[in-house]
Order: sequence, then structure tokens, then C-alpha cells
Amino acid sequence: MTRQIAGLSEVASRFDAVVADQYGVLHDGCAAFPGTREALEALAGSGVPVVALTNSGKRAAANAERLARLGFPGSLFRAVISSGELARARLAALPPGSPVLLVAREGETGLIDGLGLCPAGPADEAAAVIIAAVEPQRRDRAAYAAMLAPHARRGTPALLVNPDLITVDGGAAVFGPGAVAEDYAAAGGPVEFLGKPAPAMYEAALAALGHPDPARTLMIGDSPLHDIAGARAAGLATLLIRGGVQSGLPGAEADFAAERLAW
Repeated sequence: MTRQIAGLSEVASRFDAVVADQYGVLHDGCAAFPGTREALEALAGSGVPVVALTNSGKRAAANAERLARLGFPGSLFRAVISSGELARARLAALPPGSPVLLVAREGETGLIDGLGLCPAGPADEAAAVIIAAVEPQRRDRAAYAAMLAPHARRGTPALLVNPDLITVDGGAAVFGPGAVAEDYAAAGGPVEFLGKPAPAMYEAALAALGHPDPARTLMIGDSPLHDIAGARAAGLATLLIRGGVQSGLPGAEADFAAERLAW
């Protein structure tokens, strides 16, 4: 049964380390939620290390920079781990010159920069489709499906970097890359999922924390599927932030719940 708490101070003594989601927990993409920085500062003051673990299609450094701009200095985190960074390692194994179709925000090519891969257009043959991010304000879900339909029909393998079905854009909930991948799979295209709830994300977080006892490590997230179910499968304790945009989606039951992240 989930225990409702008002703040981390009620349970922090049980844990040696914390893993925290970004969007929906620390910030909404534009601004930090009230009390979140103070909660992380209290953890730091208690000697509890924190890793930020995010289903972001951007690389880890770009996410750390964004956190800093939103008021979360690097000193608050042992590491920032993104699904984009894990994807970058996978893409580095492709043969140089491989054509890839990158689905991302305009101008965001960090996942493939410097790897010797060739950007492909929607009508081009490609070795892989990389679904990293979407721009709902520029293209709706149906338009993404139409753009990727030729690749799905050809059976071009897709790598889903960010499995989030819903994301936050300017404080509003919109469809995420995971929804585009669902449509791609429904059209017959093979999809490989990276990011939470994949075990590799939690393995990377625990490694960055120095391999603490998973049972004494707390995952804080707003997605019952990506954050809570993934963490439970990895043996971590869990705290669901009910005020997050994904908290109403189906998934696993958390050990604890709070309306927002606070100390």
C-alpha cells in the first residue's frame, strides 16, 4: 500500500541515495517547481547523493546545463544521466557513413554530431530512425505518422530514445516521442526502446551512485510506468509525485506518494 507523505524529511533517513526524474518532478521544462531545489539542498546537507535520471533525447551535458539554468547547480547531483547519452553510445557502433533519420527538435543534432553518420530525410533510405524528441507546436501526431510511414513499411529499425507518451511543453501536457513510436510500430516498423523503464537506465544510475543497496535507494518520479515500474523492477524504493503530468497514467504502485517534491 502506498504511504502518502508531505515531504522527504519523513522518509529520508531510510535511504543512502536518491534518483530523481527531471520533467514533472523538478521542473516543467520552463521553470523549477517551488520547493524542489530546497529539497535537493536538504538531501545534500544530509549527505545523501542524488542522480538526475531523465528520458531526454538530449545528451547528459545538455540536460545538466538546462538544470543549471533552471536553478539546479551541478553541485546538487552526483551525475545527470539521460537516455540520449545511452543512445549516443549505441549510435557510435553504427558504421561511419550510415544514413539515419533523426526525429528531434529543429537544430538539435547532438546525438549524431561527430559520429560520421549521414542525416537522412523522410523520403530517403535509412539504416535507422532515431526518435528522440517531438515538436507538437510544429507537427501533430498524425503528421509524424505520415512522415515515418514509408520507413515503417520498409521495416527500417527505429531506436526510441525517449519513451514518454506525454511530455510537458510550456507547462501544458502534449504527446511525447513514445506516442510517435507507438504509431510507428502500429504501421509495421520495428522499435527498440531505450530510457526508463529499461533496466540499463537504473543500472547506470546505481553505478554513478557507487552501487548502493537498491533497497536503500529512492527513485522519485511522476510516471507510474517509466519511473515507478522501472525502479521497482530494479529493486529500488519509489516515491510518486502526484502533481506530475504523467502521474495519472497506468503503471506500478509506489511505496510513497506526495503531491510535489518538497523537504
